[in-house]
Amino acid sequence: MKDRPEDWIRILDRLLDGDHLALLKLNGLITGYLTRLRAYDFQDEWDDLRQEIVLSIVENAQRGRLRDPRALLAYVRVITRNKFVDRLKLRLRRREKETLPWGEELTEDTLLQESRSPRDERAADVWAAVGDLPADEQRVFDGIYRQGKTYETVAAETGIPLGTMKRRLKTGLSTLRRRLREGVDRAQ
Repeated sequence: MKDRPEDWIRILDRLLDGDHLALLKLNGLITGYLTRLRAYDFQDEWDDLRQEIVLSIVENAQRGRLRDPRALLAYVRVITRNKFVDRLKLRLRRREKETLPWGEELTEDTLLQESRSPRDERAADVWAAVGDLPADEQRVFDGIYRQGKTYETVAAETGIPLGTMKRRLKTGLSTLRRRLREGVDRAQ
């Protein structure tokens, strides 16, 4: 014997009347959609995300926009996806601002220290290798590591978008690592 499908319009009406069981059912539906989106990395934010989604559903229901059960399910699915994508974009933007675009091997402090002592042979090797990079990458390295400017300042001065500049910096650092390792291997 098949289970009867849920009457989501009735559940929504009960939710608008303050029924806590209706809220639990709606939260279960939203959680199901989050699971299908594989939003496991955001489980700590699921309560906030579900709350935003429920508020959006209630607001649209009060305005009379949600009357067809099929439209309601589609709306819940779409609004869940959209709210999740918004959270994902926000987290990526925050992470881009917080993290540096290179690994542990070659840090900003190391390059800054080496660039301050021109007598140091390794610093001379690093800056010689920087001179072999494309002109845009050279300007980025010079602005950030020799002049000590911020990413935003260098991006504004060079006219290179911040994301592009970070990508070029990451590529340039990889190239420098490879060239410097090759130089060390040849010297041995």
